[in-house]
Amino acid sequence: MRRGRALARWCQAALAACLLLVGPRTALHAQLGLLRPSNAEATQDSMPASTGGLMSPESPRASAMSFLELAKRHAYGMAAQYLDLSAADSVRGPELARRLREVLDQRLWLSMETVSPLAEGDTTDGDVTRDRLGVIPGATGLPEPVMMRRVQEGRIGRWVFDAETVAQIDVWYESLPDAWLRGRIPTPLLREGPFGVHLWQWFGMGVAVLACVVLAGLIALAARWLLAMLTARTETAWDDLIVERLRWPFRLWLVGVLASPLFGLLGLNARAAGLVEASARGVVLVALFWGVLRVITLVQDQLLLGPWAAGQPQARTLVPLLARIMRVSVGIVALLVVLSQFGYSVGALLTGVGIGGVALALASQKTVEHLFGSVSLAADKVFRVGDFVRLGDVEGTVERIGLRSTSVRTLARTVVRIPNGRLAEERIETFGERDRFFFGHDIGVTYNTTPAQLRQIVEAIQARLRAESSLWTESMQVYVVAFADSAITIRVRAWFLVPDFPAFLEVQHELLLSLMDIVESAGSSFAFPSRTVYHVHPNPGDDEGARPMVSTD
Repeated sequence: MRRGRALARWCQAALAACLLLVGPRTALHAQLGLLRPSNAEATQDSMPASTGGLMSPESPRASAMSFLELAKRHAYGMAAQYLDLSAADSVRGPELARRLREVLDQRLWLSMETVSPLAEGDTTDGDVTRDRLGVIPGATGLPEPVMMRRVQEGRIGRWVFDAETVAQIDVWYESLPDAWLRGRIPTPLLREGPFGVHLWQWFGMGVAVLACVVLAGLIALAARWLLAMLTARTETAWDDLIVERLRWPFRLWLVGVLASPLFGLLGLNARAAGLVEASARGVVLVALFWGVLRVITLVQDQLLLGPWAAGQPQARTLVPLLARIMRVSVGIVALLVVLSQFGYSVGALLTGVGIGGVALALASQKTVEHLFGSVSLAADKVFRVGDFVRLGDVEGTVERIGLRSTSVRTLARTVVRIPNGRLAEERIETFGERDRFFFGHDIGVTYNTTPAQLRQIVEAIQARLRAESSLWTESMQVYVVAFADSAITIRVRAWFLVPDFPAFLEVQHELLLSLMDIVESAGSSFAFPSRTVYHVHPNPGDDEGARPMVSTD
């Protein structure tokens, strides 16, 4: 029970915050026709330049504003003076004023900008004695006008709701959806709270939110049980995964669908009802776009885990990239659509984006460069996640290819993030695409090695290479290629068909040890850098000059 009350209070506070944040927006008020004057506007309001910018106290606007202000303070006895009452209805004046105020709140929230601020009223319609404030759906569904007429009291004139309008008040009031409830609500709960919403309606909104959540949960459980029975009869797992992924978006969608009829029972005023309706549509749209995002993620996961990705090495890079682009696009569309439900002009937003496009392009040219760089990397299939690469002076394994940068795990286990725009111009070496591994070493033997020993070493190396089962036999090179400063150079070149680099390291390890055995068995040795230094010492007793002394390192 405590949890229910706490949830009701939380929902009430959340709705109040929404009303506070969104309510003041002029665009929303203009769309819903919900502009209502403040106390300051009661004495002076905007008007055409021809009227001097002042509102006449004898105008229809002044009378309508005074009626609403008195009704807001529950001074219905004083508000009744703005009704054209017959002698029989004069006793019911306060009640009729209260009922008219309820009808106007729910059916016609007056926009004072449309009411004439002139003492003579709006004379452009040809009727100089009456002004129409708006229309209300009647009992038959046809629109019925709300009229005011001018009455003269000595030198002072004022405007009142005419007799025909007063005669329709009871009919309009009885047609309100909550008319049966208002007569049974305790008087303290009929007091107005924020935004012209009665206290009992605030409580009712909390109950309505709780009811939406509970009903949505029950309906979602029943639907899930039914769909589980249907999907169990199919062999594919896609339908089961879709039902599981769309569980929470479906519940949120149900909350939005149920909100309108449940909140409609409360008989909120036009301002609050319009906001609730817009919020409900926003929730429905958010749920739909949320479901689309979850389906995109599901398709991405299934493509990467399926047999198609196994036959397409670039799928591990291209599929996540396309999925991110789709999610960002859907998010932008969702934001624009939801904002449009709250009265924001999407056309104006798009126009603003177009005007600011140049500035945005200049400010984010690097970001756009990196974005197109990521697209080009994916399209060219330069490398994929898991490849060992050399990017400029960085070596490591590709861990992630994002929209802006690529993350590489180095041999030191650090992560280097390189902007994709830079990679598009960088020298990229991908070790993962090698079809065979290169074994290339130059062996230097000492100069005291004889030609016969050199031939023996070369033939032994060739035989040892051929003994490897993974040798690529189409090319193998073992030759004496140079007389270097300190050694005779034997060049060894071969390629091996092994699955990966660790396997090649094992082959190379055994071959290098075998080369040492071959050189040693031939009676030769590996050369190392050496030099000979000649020391000359002059001998004074020797007429022939100096005798050299030789020292070799």
